[in-house]
Amino acid sequence: MNATTKVLNPVRITPTRVCNATNTGDLAAELRVAVMKTSRRLRLESSSDTLTAAQYSVLAGLRNKQHTIGELAAGEQITAPSMTRIVKSLLEAEFVTRTISEADARQVLIALTPEGLEAYQQARSQRTAWLALGLEKLDAKDRATLARAAALLQEMSAK
Repeated sequence: MNATTKVLNPVRITPTRVCNATNTGDLAAELRVAVMKTSRRLRLESSSDTLTAAQYSVLAGLRNKQHTIGELAAGEQITAPSMTRIVKSLLEAEFVTRTISEADARQVLIALTPEGLEAYQQARSQRTAWLALGLEKLDAKDRATLARAAALLQEMSAK
């Protein structure tokens, strides 16, 4: 954690009930709630009111490459009009730019600005710091379980 990272609230790990993993419906319900609560908490840990979850995700997608609205929408699994609204808000905040593609003048490319990268990195740093504090309180076996679960959830969400 760097000197500028601020953690709003410490993580408290308390024993919880164990879900019946043989019943996929029960497990799905437990995972949905856990993912939703964790996601909400991560958003809260980003003390900056600068980025919504959708804006954060779009900025993350633009870190390494510029994209069209259609590409961004497909990556987020939302409609192009919804992505257009998100990009418009990022343009107004000067976190992204919009330029005409040199390869195809019909395409508009969205790119990250230095201010957008800074806002993304700050939010990511705050969220990661909160999560790291919680992980530090777990034993190696539980951390390994979460590492495997993270990989599986990533795989599931990519399908």
